[in-house]
Amino acid sequence: MSDGPEPTPERLSEHAIPATYRRAPRTERFVLTGVGIGAVIGVILGMILPAGSGIGRGTAAVLLALAGALAGGLITGAQAAVIEYTSGRSADRQRAALGADDADDSEEGADGAR
Repeated sequence: MSDGPEPTPERLSEHAIPATYRRAPRTERFVLTGVGIGAVIGVILGMILPAGSGIGRGTAAVLLALAGALAGGLITGAQAAVIEYTSGRSADRQRAALGADDADDSEEGADGAR
């Protein structure tokens, strides 16, 4: 089944590489989803709401779809920027905590040698 002995937790901790996980959205897909949702809502509103001028329902639907796509893209872009910023700060805190743990471990090793 196994070629060698199972590694001990001490051996694993010596060879483990610390990693940080970022939970940030895929910005392009996030914004494109907002654009699509805004466009669909604009088309639906353009077909449902009465056209007050002589431009017709189709033209009103296209104009509202463009406005909805723009609004959806801007809103989701701002949301993606905020999420990206906060997830980057979280990753920085994780790295700082790992660095503090490593410093504590090296101090303990130095104290034990005295």
